[in-house]
Amino acid sequence: MNPAAKIFAPFALASCLLLGGCEEKVTPETYAQLKTGMAQHEVEAILGGPGEKQDVGGMSISAAGIAGGAGANSQLTYVWKEKGREVSVTFADGKVVNVGKSGF
Repeated sequence: MNPAAKIFAPFALASCLLLGGCEEKVTPETYAQLKTGMAQHEVEAILGGPGEKQDVGGMSISAAGIAGGAGANSQLTYVWKEKGREVSVTFADGKVVNVGKSGF
């Protein structure tokens, strides 16, 4: 191996390792893997970690006119964003109930 290759090889290896960790997670392929009923930890594994929690709280009014807040079984929506693409996943009791995308 020539001297320049000996010097360059460790940098090339380090670059590959670092870039491998920067792999895109918000893609049409990962979106297609998301299914209703999946556990939140499964979604996070597919999309590369926890998403950004969306604050959609507030009051609701029942048919009887009684105001109520979000209960224990409320839905939580998380969003993953990357390069202009966005995936939103709504969970109820830790399971996927709805998925959406934009920017694809």
